[in-house]
Amino acid sequence: MTGRELFRCDHFELSREPRMPERGKADDPMYVQVAESIGRDIDSGRFQVGARLPGSRSMAVALGVSRTVVLMAYDQLESEGYLDSRSGSGTYVSARPAAVSAREARAEEQSEAPGEVRLSRLAQRAELPAAPMLEASAPEDNVIDLAQPRVASDPRSLKAWVQNLTALLRRRHVPDFPELQGAIDLRKAVAGYLSVERAMEVDPDDILIVSGAQQARDLIARVLLDEGDIVGVEEPCHWSVRHTYEAVGTRIVPCTVGPDGMDIDRHAATLDGVRLVNVAPSFQFPTGVVMTEDRRRALLQWAYANDACLVEDDFDCEHRFGVRTSPSLWSLDRHGRVIHVSSFARSMFPALQLGYMLVPRALRERFLAVKWLADRGSISMQQHVLAACIGSGQYLRDLRRIAHGLAPRHRLLHGALHERLGDTMTVTGSVAGGSLFIHLPRLPRSATGALMAEALKRGVRVRSAERFHRIPPDHVTLVLSYAGVSEANLKRAGVRLAEAYVAVAGP
Repeated sequence: MTGRELFRCDHFELSREPRMPERGKADDPMYVQVAESIGRDIDSGRFQVGARLPGSRSMAVALGVSRTVVLMAYDQLESEGYLDSRSGSGTYVSARPAAVSAREARAEEQSEAPGEVRLSRLAQRAELPAAPMLEASAPEDNVIDLAQPRVASDPRSLKAWVQNLTALLRRRHVPDFPELQGAIDLRKAVAGYLSVERAMEVDPDDILIVSGAQQARDLIARVLLDEGDIVGVEEPCHWSVRHTYEAVGTRIVPCTVGPDGMDIDRHAATLDGVRLVNVAPSFQFPTGVVMTEDRRRALLQWAYANDACLVEDDFDCEHRFGVRTSPSLWSLDRHGRVIHVSSFARSMFPALQLGYMLVPRALRERFLAVKWLADRGSISMQQHVLAACIGSGQYLRDLRRIAHGLAPRHRLLHGALHERLGDTMTVTGSVAGGSLFIHLPRLPRSATGALMAEALKRGVRVRSAERFHRIPPDHVTLVLSYAGVSEANLKRAGVRLAEAYVAVAGP
């Protein structure tokens, strides 16, 4: 048989002569073209409801395609409601009225596009981090980067990590699902470390392992705050602290950080009705200031009297040098009002996104319940490897090695700048953390971009501190991150940045 030979099956009639689809692109998969062609014929009423289609082999021969193409086309049409596959009987045109299908298609074509998806208030307030402001370009190989807080991973730390990971994988009882509160061996290791190194009496059940400090802040906001609540936040501080609380709809009250840390007596009146105060007493970023013990005790007494909670941000406090360790707010707390937050990322290597919280017993179940909504526990494998590193003493050795390397870097950068800028520059704090917070009071804030561009032309990338202020000062402020920069480059960077300052400010 040749030409337009027909298959006849009940009320269904299909030409053996292949027909090119009227719709669809030529580069569409063949099964899509076949499905669209049959679908159009069903919509138009050419193929009657209840008609049985030829078997897949017969249809493939008729159309000159493989049987697989036909099977895929039938599956597609069945998922769209055009066909009904009956086991042992065949494939039939479904009872979907062709006229209705056609009307639906026309309605979809004629309907107006819907408006934007309605967002929650949280989603509307949330913002992604802004890209760093770079005012000029310079060959990357010649740039000394003081803008990014990078910490070069120590080869010994990475070697110890790999060894502990390999040992873990060789065991027969490799950990499977993570524990919501955190692996018990890691919580015990952290409790032991805090007891020995920080004189903090901590029970493993007080510890909640999280995926970094940012998850800890998010949990705190969702557990303790509602829209309209008041939160006290240090001024200046890292922008992510302020934004996390703003995103849940709270009102932020900035609390100025002085040479001895935040003074609660100064801010008590503006903090009336506050639910939460976020402080970094052991190393305040970006100022580098350490809160005195007297001010810590005063802050706790104020929290008790005003039914408020305190968040103790312990960021980078282990990397201190030249200052005595003061007791933590957690150690001084006697009434379960302090939530302590710390991270392992800067202690070992930045890719290690693990941290921990110390949660008062009365709040523990609520924090676990809210964390369960976000995840079922932070990554399990890393927790067990980290526990082994802490237990072997590697973690503590890494901390001491990092702190030992920061002091000479601090002296070199500060000395190079001070030698050339003298009293035109003021540096605050600077006892830990690998960063310098610099004030340039004779240079107006409007000159920030020009100074950054001039420094970059000379091969030094720097970061403005404006973003860490709710209300920036009227002069230029910079945060210089030196932890991951060699001593030789730091000396050169200080000289070049001083030259850039002179070029912008004038003689």
